[in-house]
Amino acid sequence: MRGIASIILTLSLVLFCAPILWGGFSWVIDDFVKSNDFTGKTVVPFCTSMSSSLGDSGRHVAEMTSSGNWLDGKRFGTRASDTEVQEWIDSLEIN
Repeated sequence: MRGIASIILTLSLVLFCAPILWGGFSWVIDDFVKSNDFTGKTVVPFCTSMSSSLGDSGRHVAEMTSSGNWLDGKRFGTRASDTEVQEWIDSLEIN
């Protein structure tokens, strides 16, 4: 993950998408969050899922780190269009 960590250092906005499995992000996401410093970053988790909601998954991963400004995430179904995702990103009004 060293490569990812060096990329994150250059960003002010981190959007990460991962599938929700059995009501939560997988342990891989837990490790990603624990292993990176989000100081000075706005972080927005979102997910894809056939049936599970995002639930508390976004809040759960935000609580694993003491850094970053974590915004509420969103769940997209398996048939979400590029337009739907882009409209959601635009609605965040993040510069």
